[in-house]
Amino acid sequence: KHQMALSYERFFALFLSLTICAAVAPPDDGKLRVCVVESRGIYRKAPKFCPQLQDNSNIECVIGMDRLDCVRRIHKGTAHFGVLSAEDLIAARWASVEILVASEMRSHESPFEYEIVAVVNNDANIHTVHDLHGARLCHPGYGLENHWTEVLANYFEAAMVSKTCKAELTLTEDRIAASAKYFGPSCKAGPWVPDAKQDRILKDRYPSLCHMCYDPYSCDDSDKHWGRRGTLYCLTNGGGSVSWARLDDTLSHFGLAGLPAQDDPAKYSYLCPDGHLQPINVTRPCIWVSKPWPVVAAHRSHAAQVQRLVTGLSHDEPHSWQNALLSLLETYHAFTVPLDNVIPVDDYLNQAIGYQSAYSFPECNPPRSIVVCTSSIIEHNKCSWLQEAAQVYGVEPNIQCIRTMNLQQCMEDTEFKSSDVVIVNQEQRVQAQRDYGLQPLLFEFAEGMHERYVTIALVHKNSEYKTFKDLRGARACLPSFEGAAHMAVQETILNVTGHVETLHSYFNRDSCLWHPHKGRECPLHYKGEEGALRCLAEGADVAFLSSSVYKKYVSGNMTGDWLKPDTHLSYRLICPYGGIERRSKFEYCYLHWTTRGHVMTHSSTTARQSEIYNSLQHMDHLFGKKYKSETRSFTLYGAFDKHNDVLFHDNTDSLRSEEDLQRNEAKRNMEHIFQRYVSKYYAVRAESGAQQSYGSFFSLVLLLL
Repeated sequence: KHQMALSYERFFALFLSLTICAAVAPPDDGKLRVCVVESRGIYRKAPKFCPQLQDNSNIECVIGMDRLDCVRRIHKGTAHFGVLSAEDLIAARWASVEILVASEMRSHESPFEYEIVAVVNNDANIHTVHDLHGARLCHPGYGLENHWTEVLANYFEAAMVSKTCKAELTLTEDRIAASAKYFGPSCKAGPWVPDAKQDRILKDRYPSLCHMCYDPYSCDDSDKHWGRRGTLYCLTNGGGSVSWARLDDTLSHFGLAGLPAQDDPAKYSYLCPDGHLQPINVTRPCIWVSKPWPVVAAHRSHAAQVQRLVTGLSHDEPHSWQNALLSLLETYHAFTVPLDNVIPVDDYLNQAIGYQSAYSFPECNPPRSIVVCTSSIIEHNKCSWLQEAAQVYGVEPNIQCIRTMNLQQCMEDTEFKSSDVVIVNQEQRVQAQRDYGLQPLLFEFAEGMHERYVTIALVHKNSEYKTFKDLRGARACLPSFEGAAHMAVQETILNVTGHVETLHSYFNRDSCLWHPHKGRECPLHYKGEEGALRCLAEGADVAFLSSSVYKKYVSGNMTGDWLKPDTHLSYRLICPYGGIERRSKFEYCYLHWTTRGHVMTHSSTTARQSEIYNSLQHMDHLFGKKYKSETRSFTLYGAFDKHNDVLFHDNTDSLRSEEDLQRNEAKRNMEHIFQRYVSKYYAVRAESGAQQSYGSFFSLVLLLL
C-alpha cells in the first residue's frame, strides 16, 4: 500500500509539473520554437546561431536548462520541438508526455546508434546460454557514461542472473555477489560504486570479478581490459570465455571494418539470446540489445511540420537558416533521417531490439527505494523528474518522492523512517540532528567561498574594537539562534579565551541573539542576514553574518530604505584567527565555514546508509556540474522551471562527504562544532565555568568576613 501511494504521488507530481504552467503557453503566432540545450564546455552555440535562425526563418529559440526541461516545455507548448536521447524518451513515456518522434539524428548510416553482442571463444565449450555458468566473463566495466548507460552495461547479467534481494546487502552488492557466484573468474573493471573506500571493500570481497583484469588488484578504469575495446582484448588476449561488447567494436577488433584483425575471427562466435551460435563474419549478427539514435521529437500538433522542416538540413550554406538550425540540433556532426511517419515514443523504441525490456527486469519486493521528503510543490516536481532521470540511467536503488506541509514534518517523517532523506540548510542543521536524531550523510559543497556559509565579524571602522577579545561586553547582532553564525561565534569564544562562555554572558545584554527564552526582544527587521547588518548600521557594535551578504552589500546590490550611501566604507572586519590565510583566494578573514545544504538521514544499518550515499553520489555524477554527456539530461544544481534553489542550491558544485570537507584547503570547517553543540559540550562547559566562578566568589566573601 505504501508503494502504491508513492507511485500515485509520483504520477501526480509529474502530472502537476506538466500542467501547472500550461496556462502560460504563448499564443500561436505562427512561429515554431526549437528547444536548445547547450553542450558542455565553454562554447555556446545559441548566441551565434539563434539570431541567424530567427532573422531568416519563422523559427525562434527557447533555451532549455537540460533535455528533460525541453520535454516539459514541448508538453506545455512553450516549445514545439527539440533533440532527445532514447533515455529521455523512456522518461517522457513514464511521465505520460505526449510527444511524437519525427526524425533521427544520425552520425553514420547504421539503423541504431550502437548494438551490443555477446562474443564467445569457441574453445570455451559454450554452445547455449545455459553453458555460461562458470564462464570467464569479459565486461567493459563501469565509468563509460558517454558510451552506454549502466542499464545496458548490466543487461547481459540481468538476463542471466537473478537477484537474491538479501536485506543485509545493498542492491549493488547483491548484483555483484550474484554475478560472482554465477560466473567464473572475470573482469569488470572501473568504479563499482562512487565511494572509493566502499569500492575497495567490494573488490576485496568479490575478487573473482577482477581476476581476469590485467591488474586484478586495481581493477580500475585504467586497466587494459577496461572499456569498449578492453573487453575484447580480455577475450582474445586475456583468456576470457565470453565478452559483452558493442558490435562496431567487435567488427573492428576482428578486422571486419577496415582495421587489422587482433585475432582470427574463426576462433570466436556470436552467442545469440535464443541460445544458438553464429560465426563472427555472418552478414546479420544476432543482437542482444540495440540503442536507438537521438531523435528530433515534437509536440503532436506540430510533428509533421517539424519533420518536413528538418528533412535535408545541411551545412552547405554557412549563413542559411538551415545551417543554423542543424548547428543548434546537433552535438557532433550529424544528419537527419526522417521516419516514414511521425510515430509515438513506444512505437519508435520498440524498433530497437531489447531496449525497452532492459527497463523491465524484476525488482526486489518490497522495493528498496530511497524516500526523499519535500515540503513544496516545486520541490516535489523536481524530485519526481529526478526520479525519472535516475531510473533511466540505472541508479539503484532509485529515489521515491513524498511531499509534506513543511520542513518540520519532513524531519519528523525521516526520524520515524517514513522518509529516508531530507535536505536542510545551516539554520535547521542543529534542530534536525538534536531534536529529530538525524545524521548528516552528504553536504552541498561549493568551490567558491561566498557560495558556502562563511561567518565574518563586522564592526564600525572607527570603533575601539581591534581584536575579538575586545568584543566582550559589545552589543552584538546575529542572524538567528542556533544557526551557523551562532555556532561559529560560540567556538571562537572558546578558541580566543580558552574557556566556554554563553553568548549572553560574553556580549552586552542589549545584543540581538534571538534566544527564545533569554535576552533582549529585538525588532524582527533585525533578524536574518540582512537584518544583522541593519542592526549594526543602526547602533550595534558588531554583527556576525555571512560573507556573501556583506559582499552583496559592498557591491551595491542590496536594497532597503535603511541603507545609506557609501556606508560600506565605514565598516571593517575583526580577524580572530589572524589576517587572510596564506595562499587563500578568499578576500575576507573569517571565523568558520560550513556548507549551505546538509543531506540528513535517519540512523540505519551500514548497508542502508551505503546505498543511500552511493545512489545520491551516482546522481551527482550523472546530473551535477561535472556530467560527462554532451548535453545535460537533467540539472541537479540549477534553476528548475524558472525557480531557483529548488531541492538543492543552484551554486552547489558537488555532494561531498564529511571526510572530503575536512580535506578542503579552507581552514575551520564547522562539522565538529555542530557535533559539540548537539552533544551539549558548550552548555555543560559554560554551566561548569559559571559554577566555578560562583564558588570562587563565595569563598572570597567568606574569607573577607
